[in-house]
Amino acid sequence: MKIEAVANQYHLSAPTLRYYERQGLLGPVQRVNGVRDYGAADLDRLDFIICVKQCGMTIRQIKQFIAMYQQGDATINERLTILQKQLQDSRIQQAQLAQSIDHLQEKIADVKALQTRVAERV
Repeated sequence: MKIEAVANQYHLSAPTLRYYERQGLLGPVQRVNGVRDYGAADLDRLDFIICVKQCGMTIRQIKQFIAMYQQGDATINERLTILQKQLQDSRIQQAQLAQSIDHLQEKIADVKALQTRVAERV
């Protein structure tokens, strides 16, 4: 799959994909006649990168995790610990976001009620 198709599918820019490759997060991506050709393994890796990035992992942390992954089975326990910690942190963020959403919904209801009262006076 060419870089433009991957960028479109994952809602990323081509420069972002190149950056991930330069940072060692992807690849090296196979090239056909000098054109990047992303394979299934590249797309699986990209799925992982996007997932953990959305959960709050930094590029540096992702890079470290991938380096551990490349070391093989000797790092399984460390990788599991990292993923469990990220999940715990993500659940905390999710709970905080849920509270913020609830608060916004209350404020919206308050403003709508005010809007109705003002409209009735007119």
